[in-house]
Amino acid sequence: MSTQNPPEEQQLDDCWNRIGVWSKQQASCPELKQVAHCRNCTRYSAAGRQVLNRPTSDDYRRDWTKRFAEPRRSEQHNACSALLFRLGDEWMALQSSCIDEITPLRSIHSLPRTEGTLIKGLVNIRGELKLCVSLGALLQLEKSCEDYVSDREIHERMISVTWNDQSFVFPASEVHGIHRYGDEALQASPATVSKSKSSFTTGVIQWENRHIGVLDTELLFYALSKGFQ
Repeated sequence: MSTQNPPEEQQLDDCWNRIGVWSKQQASCPELKQVAHCRNCTRYSAAGRQVLNRPTSDDYRRDWTKRFAEPRRSEQHNACSALLFRLGDEWMALQSSCIDEITPLRSIHSLPRTEGTLIKGLVNIRGELKLCVSLGALLQLEKSCEDYVSDREIHERMISVTWNDQSFVFPASEVHGIHRYGDEALQASPATVSKSKSSFTTGVIQWENRHIGVLDTELLFYALSKGFQ
């Protein structure tokens, strides 16, 4: 069943389409000499107010009533973002907000009196010397014992991170990239995870049939800062 348009809509004079700048023919409105464009004309403004003040149809009200009555969808899906990288045989995830830069391997300048395995030395990142550390040593991870063969070349990388004005660089065996996941995807660490690694993770997420340990950013940087004091 067809419905009639409101009187206000029927009486709307779209002169801008007939004789104005949007006319298919040459614009012939004499007002254009003064206003230069239809948007500057009082008739165009009055027509806009007329459209906004027109009565709403029943279909329009029903459509928006139904839309506002729907329950709000959860916005937590894929709310978390982390960088996935591999240390030896272990895949880890670190909060993406603390990632500054990912670079090819750089020369590490050793420091005197650093006998431990945590501190590797200094690395030049864009003219700034940053402390290079070993996350594998901190997490007590063993070196890779698997042969990683794929259809692409795997490059080791250095990852520059900053958290609360503390900056570090650490090498990674491989970097996948940013991965987004929801809070519901974070699971408890399996009992098989080593005690050292488990203490630095908030849980695990699944990615390509792998269990990825999500590192606790606050605890990680705290441990790194204490490691060279």
